Amino acid sequence: MPQPTTRLDFSQYRDPELVDAIGNAVTFPLFLARTLIRPVGLMLLLLLLAIITTDSAWFRGFLGFPGILLAVVNGVLLGLVLFVRRIRNDMKSVFAIASRLTVQVLHDLDRTKTQIIRGERRLPGLQEVFHEVGTQLVLPVLLRTLDRKIPLLGGLIASVTRRFFNLISARLEARIKKSEAPPPVAATARPEEIAAWLQGTERVVMALRDSSSNVVDKVGRVVAFPFLAVFSLVFLLSALLLYGAYAALG
Repeated sequence: MPQPTTRLDFSQYRDPELVDAIGNAVTFPLFLARTLIRPVGLMLLLLLLAIITTDSAWFRGFLGFPGILLAVVNGVLLGLVLFVRRIRNDMKSVFAIASRLTVQVLHDLDRTKTQIIRGERRLPGLQEVFHEVGTQLVLPVLLRTLDRKIPLLGGLIASVTRRFFNLISARLEARIKKSEAPPPVAATARPEEIAAWLQGTERVVMALRDSSSNVVDKVGRVVAFPFLAVFSLVFLLSALLLYGAYAALG
């Protein structure tokens, strides 16, 4: 007797519409240069004001080279903090797409109740469906989109995005695990039992979609914290260095 199918077939969902939907949802690559340039410009402007207002020619000369380097480094770090916030906003749209795809997969499973009852297909749990939608469909398309939109820094941004995505997925899957009912045993299930389970899991997905925004915000703060900590430390050290130089040269 052939074994029931144990993996979901997502080939039918890999279509241009999915690529377009994720491509339209991911807007942060368009803001990469702007998000980095503006903080650098702000830091350089502050440095210029310091150069203009100081009375010490020695300190003005010190600001000329080390000061510019410190301004650029602090500006880039601040830009990365702001950029992670931009990624967070787009991730909300990406996981809304993942939720819709999960519901679509559940609807397609509903049309295969007969095969499930005959043992030709296995009825997967909701956590498995959501996980597979994320890892097999959404994340690969998301990473290819970043690689296409950000040719030079695509690898670095993709690494941050992958970590962001995986952390969000893990938290949402943990919520699903607490909320979902186990799927009925296919060999003994009646069609109405399978239909009722599928409707219940769809309600769980809808509730998850409504709460995913809060999860994305919390994970965003976790991902942004290292960048924020490094920026705060470097900014403080830069301020102390400039103050020390002013005290010594002023």
